[in-house]
Amino acid sequence: MASLLFIGAGLFQLPGLRAAKALGHHVIAFDGSADAPGFLEADAHRLVDIRNIDACRKAVRAFKPDGVLTIATEAGVVTAAQIAADLGLRGTPIDAARAATDKRIMREAFAKAGLASPTSHPCQTLEEVERAYRGVGPKAVIKPANGAGSRGVSFVNTLTDLPAAFDAAKAIAGSHPVLVEYFMAGEEVAVEAVLIQGAFHPLCISDKTRTKPPYLLDISITYPSARSKAEQAAILALAEAGARALGLDNTPLHIEIMMTPDGPYLVEIAARGAGFHVFTDIIPWVTGVDTLGLHIAMALGQDIPAFTPLQRGAVLEFPVFKPGRVTRLDGVEAMLAREDVIFGESYIKVGETLRPLTCGGDRAMAFAVKGECLQDALSARDDIVRALKLETV
Repeated sequence: MASLLFIGAGLFQLPGLRAAKALGHHVIAFDGSADAPGFLEADAHRLVDIRNIDACRKAVRAFKPDGVLTIATEAGVVTAAQIAADLGLRGTPIDAARAATDKRIMREAFAKAGLASPTSHPCQTLEEVERAYRGVGPKAVIKPANGAGSRGVSFVNTLTDLPAAFDAAKAIAGSHPVLVEYFMAGEEVAVEAVLIQGAFHPLCISDKTRTKPPYLLDISITYPSARSKAEQAAILALAEAGARALGLDNTPLHIEIMMTPDGPYLVEIAARGAGFHVFTDIIPWVTGVDTLGLHIAMALGQDIPAFTPLQRGAVLEFPVFKPGRVTRLDGVEAMLAREDVIFGESYIKVGETLRPLTCGGDRAMAFAVKGECLQDALSARDDIVRALKLETV
């Protein structure tokens, strides 16, 4: 039995803790929330801010973990890498972890490697943002350098859009810069992969449908990609080159790429599995790969058996409804009762107010469905959406 330290013990990390326990490992969990559900599953835990690297390094002295990992959370990436380095355990190189969580460093690494990626201008003030915008516009994206999950990201196409976009990005960025980048027109895809001891293993490419500007949020993600073999080969080549440009290794990867008229461009790379049950539940169905077992074995320095991913179908859907006070919500229980539903979550109740969709926190619900092929999953998605009844006034 090995001892595993999980940096993060929230809802999206819970499957990882349970998988480690099922394998017979001793589980330690660090999280900044006293209500973290993983605390109830762990053999030992500490209440500590996982972004506070020094505090986590101090807390780990009470334990002797054989491996350290973080599951589907940006907040724990650098901390996990630092503790692994301190203890001589297999993990993501610390400089690479920092590059993967700081989009300014990331863009510089892509540019140095000559990879297709938008030019990025780091700014600390609205005045600097305005100057950068004049050189990038009229269509641009304003985002926090340290953000994740589209938080604080805005599309702008006039000077009058800048103050609100800057405030939204700065609220997330804190002391980090706000980035001004030219807007890449096109369709976004995502690559899920792992890097193990220098070997790049692609798992799946997915196609995304997003909201219209100014807020760029995923509303539907389909697995696997329906793009041509030539396009997918170009996508994977750029994804691998981007990960290597950051110096990443021994980590799951979530890589976002924009398919533009000029070809694929790197958006960003995360040194972790994707959230919203993608890494923990959706990708295992699509590929047949035990991603959690793989990540645990990787953290423990174990040999990884060869694997060949399948390409079954799935859809991750964020249904969009008219904003207002909710007067009716039906169909959720029937959705959850379906055997082809991987997961389903509703974030709104009758009597509550559904806000306009500007960030992930405004979503009404999310669900994922599976099928032996993409068309089966799309049909199931359409059936569920038709049956959901959410009415507002």
